[in-house]
Amino acid sequence: LSLVGSEMCIRDRLLSIALAAKGQSTNNKIDLEELIKADQAWSLAAKTNDMEKLWSFWGNDAIILMSADMTIKGIDQIKSFTTQARTDPNFEISWEVQGAEVSEKADMGYTYGIGKVQRTTETGEIISTTKPYLAVWKKQHDGIWKCTIEN
Repeated sequence: LSLVGSEMCIRDRLLSIALAAKGQSTNNKIDLEELIKADQAWSLAAKTNDMEKLWSFWGNDAIILMSADMTIKGIDQIKSFTTQARTDPNFEISWEVQGAEVSEKADMGYTYGIGKVQRTTETGEIISTTKPYLAVWKKQHDGIWKCTIEN
């Protein structure tokens, strides 16, 4: 898969943010495992349309960078968008974590992998898109990982 133009800029910005979180020490192995498990549970919630669980993985001020022309900001917009997407009877989404890093302080991290979305176009054609994803996570005061920005 290749990204072009403004999508490449978005990816580069996400990667810069994520790399700033890098600096994992051996003491953070448990945090890394928890982050990976959170991303895997998030994917399962998305795949099974468990909406309350799905929404619980985003922070209240989370951002989804859909494209250069579309940014979804905040949990209310995310709920609206994810609910609307599922009105398409052919909609399916899933992803697999391929890697993750946690900051030295274990307060930030990122996950990345490959995601797949199936949907119906405006012309009625069912299409499937596979592309890389990157999610930046912030550990909350209660120890729970929440996604703050993703593409």
